Amino acid sequence: MKVCYSCGNKIKTIKDQPYKFTECGLNVVLYGITQYECPKCKETYAAIPNVSKLHRIIGTHICRERKALLTPEEIKFLRKDLHLKAKELALIMGVTASTVSRWENGKKDIGEVHDRLLRSIYMMNATEQSNHMICEGAISLFKELPSKRKQIKEKKEISLNPQEWMNENFANYAARKNI
Repeated sequence: MKVCYSCGNKIKTIKDQPYKFTECGLNVVLYGITQYECPKCKETYAAIPNVSKLHRIIGTHICRERKALLTPEEIKFLRKDLHLKAKELALIMGVTASTVSRWENGKKDIGEVHDRLLRSIYMMNATEQSNHMICEGAISLFKELPSKRKQIKEKKEISLNPQEWMNENFANYAARKNI
């Protein structure tokens, strides 16, 4: 029997409902995730398998699929998934920590060159972590990005199923998504 972490009451299992994965700071919806809800205190929980691999899939999706400049939330997500403090990312990218802070709080756009650099850093790190070639074609990725991009006006949702980060390697995922 599963019990609520907050009140100790018996919790109910919820299946086949989309889960808004707000914990990552982005607009990500997961399908096929088992969720739990306490009828008494209304506390909710989700059983998300292999979160680190899920984060790599989300980060890879951002780097490969988003054609606009990175949003403040995406910049922060990529930095955190790289396990870097703002000061460390600033040092790597050749800017000040306050510049990274301004990017992340939306007070300053990241700009074309730093956007491409952050995507490159992330993709190289993701490749090292996964032992798969997920950034094959990195040159074509950057060639496909327009040279003058604007901030995204309407944020799109990233929708994922557990199979996309549990049962496939990145090469299969990239091939299936035509990346």
